[in-house]
Amino acid sequence: ALAGHAHWQNVAKVKNANDAKKSKLLTMWIPKIRTAAKVDSNIERNRELKRLVESAKKEGVSQGVIQKAITAWESQDFKEHQFGIQGREGFTALIDCASTSIKKTENDIQTLLRRHNFKYASVAFMYNKIKDIECQLPENISEDDIEELALQCGTEEFFVDHENNKITFIIDAEEEREVTNEIKECNLDVISTSSRYVPIELASISESDTKKRIAMFMKSLGELSEVEDVHHNVENMDEIMAAS
Repeated sequence: ALAGHAHWQNVAKVKNANDAKKSKLLTMWIPKIRTAAKVDSNIERNRELKRLVESAKKEGVSQGVIQKAITAWESQDFKEHQFGIQGREGFTALIDCASTSIKKTENDIQTLLRRHNFKYASVAFMYNKIKDIECQLPENISEDDIEELALQCGTEEFFVDHENNKITFIIDAEEEREVTNEIKECNLDVISTSSRYVPIELASISESDTKKRIAMFMKSLGELSEVEDVHHNVENMDEIMAAS
């Protein structure tokens, strides 16, 4: 009986480990695929979506799960929402979510907030909204031509991914329509458009208990597939997460 009990304990451990791995895979790939599909759900036209789908399949994510993520935006019930939160030592964050049940997502996050003694708060005014517009560059374009192209598109701030021949324009959200029109005039293909929020002021966390709570909270958010992105104001977040 004892041997049998030990056997089923081992089976349970393996099952739990596999379940945890599967859950981590889903929370890692679903938000990325959903975000890419929002621009264009046609996998043949959308190169970034195609790349993500191929990578997710290699990691073992099923076709059914991938298809559900791609077509999520076709549902009228699927909506986006942003939650502001506040914690100790000036810690704030904006949490971008997408779900068919925003109320359930709100409750799930509320559970985490109570656990770590944080709270919902209106903190959006503490951040500047930035847009990143990623485009495919023409083949064999020179550095000088890239700079000229960026100026034609109405921005001097950009990042070039030479390995994949892509350029990301970094602009204020208010300039999106104007810059997007300029990008079309330059015959560039938009791969993806994403928003991020840059804090006006950074907070440096010093208390060990606060660091521990922030690290656990951020990890818990990463396990929610409804969470698309988290923007925060913690200057030493890398140090906090590395130590957790």
